Amino acid sequence: MRNPRRLLAYYSAYLDKCGLITGSEGNLSIRDVYGFWITPSSVIKRLISPKDICFVSWDEKFVFGKPSSEWGMHLGIYKNIKDAEAVVHTHSTYALVLDKLGFDFDNFSLAEAELLLGKVGIVEFFPPGSKELWEAVVNSAKNSRVLLLRGHGVVTWAETIEKAANLALIFEKLCFVEYLALK
Repeated sequence: MRNPRRLLAYYSAYLDKCGLITGSEGNLSIRDVYGFWITPSSVIKRLISPKDICFVSWDEKFVFGKPSSEWGMHLGIYKNIKDAEAVVHTHSTYALVLDKLGFDFDNFSLAEAELLLGKVGIVEFFPPGSKELWEAVVNSAKNSRVLLLRGHGVVTWAETIEKAANLALIFEKLCFVEYLALK
């Protein structure tokens, strides 16, 4: 296995460069034997280095670092979905814009949406960092790898951090196409 701390630092900067994460928004994680690695709270994601990455144990102890305030969402996905090895949470611009415009995320115009993303789960708004949000995300993640969090952002999960990031990137591209089509 490649170094999870390096992978998280790399993909945090990459998703920032691609516009899916801005400043300290968003969070990424990778499952490990004794818990999971996760990006820190209140740190600009583009500037994260491997030494900044935090670790949360399965018994909810912060082994080192101050993890993202959404750590419980990641924990819940890992504890309830055995195939989830990585989780990405972005605040993607076009996904949020389409949500505000009332777009039906079951009706993308491009065929690749269903082929690559499957069904997009919709999570109603709950305050960021709340246990209600964490529970709603976990329940939706059982049926979908791509979740739109109303008024908040996007969560993807997959077998690798690369695949989870790819789902987030494809989802945002599809949202951008739909936004342009609406104009």
